[in-house]
Amino acid sequence: MPRSDVSFGRRSFLMRAGVLALAGGLLAACSGENGLGDGGSLISGRTRLPPLTVQPPAGHASVQMLPFTGIPVTIADGVYHSFRRRAAEAGIEIVHRLDEPATYRVQGHFVALGHETSTTIIFTYEIFDASGRRLHRIVGQEVAKGSDGDPWGRVDTDAEERLAVRATRAIKAWLTRAAT
Repeated sequence: MPRSDVSFGRRSFLMRAGVLALAGGLLAACSGENGLGDGGSLISGRTRLPPLTVQPPAGHASVQMLPFTGIPVTIADGVYHSFRRRAAEAGIEIVHRLDEPATYRVQGHFVALGHETSTTIIFTYEIFDASGRRLHRIVGQEVAKGSDGDPWGRVDTDAEERLAVRATRAIKAWLTRAAT
């Protein structure tokens, strides 16, 4: 069997395995229970953020982005900075410190799947209230050009900007709907 056929078969197998693992994770995450109990919102698989001790002002919505999971720090920083800029343009008030009161806290989770000519980034933004109760989930995907073995390796500033724009639009749409 030619080497290219073996390489393609291996990539095909890895792609199917990755998609199946992702689908299983998404199905588990879509269950009716958020699995957080009374301990606060989930930051990662092991750490919980306690409910805020000071409640945000009534009638004034603000958003706090929690640290992203599943994404390299340098790319996460690019997405976060673009999100902050886009959110300000959209009139979304951002709370920067984890100990400051915010109406909503948003946790972003990311998975990158490398393909022959591109990378698909699957994202989930979970929106929690100040007590840590999950209120809403936003799920989507974005495609980055190219792939070099490391799916995150080809995520450039354009892809980071598109991820930030999509997050801003989805959160703004939800905030507008939640306010009515």
